[in-house]
Amino acid sequence: MGITIRDVAERAGVSAASVSLVLNNKECRISDETKQKIFDVADELGYEMKKRKRRIQAAAGGKVLGVIYSDLNNELTEECIRGIEEYASIYGYYTFYMCCRNFSKKCAEQIGIAAELGAAGLIVIPPLDMNTGDNNILLGEKLKSSGLSFVLLDKAIYNVFCDFVTADNKQGGTMAVDHLFAMGHKKIGILAGKRGIYNTRKRVEGYREGLMLKGVPFEESLVYYSEYTEEGGFEGACCLMEKGVSAFVACGRTLAAGVYAFAQQQGRQIGRDISLVGFANEEEAKKLNPRLTCICQPGEQMGRKAAEVLIKKVENGEGDGIKTNYFTPSLIEGESVKDKNI
Repeated sequence: MGITIRDVAERAGVSAASVSLVLNNKECRISDETKQKIFDVADELGYEMKKRKRRIQAAAGGKVLGVIYSDLNNELTEECIRGIEEYASIYGYYTFYMCCRNFSKKCAEQIGIAAELGAAGLIVIPPLDMNTGDNNILLGEKLKSSGLSFVLLDKAIYNVFCDFVTADNKQGGTMAVDHLFAMGHKKIGILAGKRGIYNTRKRVEGYREGLMLKGVPFEESLVYYSEYTEEGGFEGACCLMEKGVSAFVACGRTLAAGVYAFAQQQGRQIGRDISLVGFANEEEAKKLNPRLTCICQPGEQMGRKAAEVLIKKVENGEGDGIKTNYFTPSLIEGESVKDKNI
């Protein structure tokens, strides 16, 4: 008899119901730590490999695409996956998914698994540590040696040259500054996220360009780098407020949430005492009170484009070259920015 959900549950020390929820990517209140343990045990026992092999063998004509994504709880990723699934299904492709939980080593292992499972092509949303140390080399070599056609989605890996689908992060940074400036703010800081990440670099470039186009000198001291966490946003808000900043650009939802937590602790109000524009999905923005003014990326369109590019590569060969496909973000106004012109 093969490995079962009960075997995974027993080894992980959780219930079979918990294992089923996590492995089937169902919404639940299970902690990320426990989720990771379940995934690790399932990998160790080979449960997911056997299950996926059976599913893939049943897929018509071997038309199978693999998708590796980096984050368990990310609205943009969920939108991208919906777009991939929608487009792939139109053309008769089966898709299977693996979460590397923002670890490049795990991502590299999963690239090998995708090849072993017989994927015709691969879409990768890279992990946050993709450009740390030699991780970019590890991932680049693994992608090349897999023999698979592949497309990178959302984030780029340094020195891995391939088709790439992303939002125009630089334009998003400029849009955020333009909005804050139009609302009367002059001293604007940016909670940039982690250094070395493509999206971070581009958003800071857009922020810098936005200031310079308004005749405002760029100050490196008003750029706060941290992990993409609520703690990073909290600490960044504290640091930049001490430098006289009253308005922020937050380069991620968790960073924005950190500013909200900082305001609450300090007895200040977002949209009155602190103004904030954050990169976030519209649904994520609505969950913050007051609702966050957000730079929204078109995740479903990005996912559909990634699937389109990959299927063309699979069916028609690698083509004449590589291309970056940019999608324009949009600014959706909430109540997190004070209009100082009134």
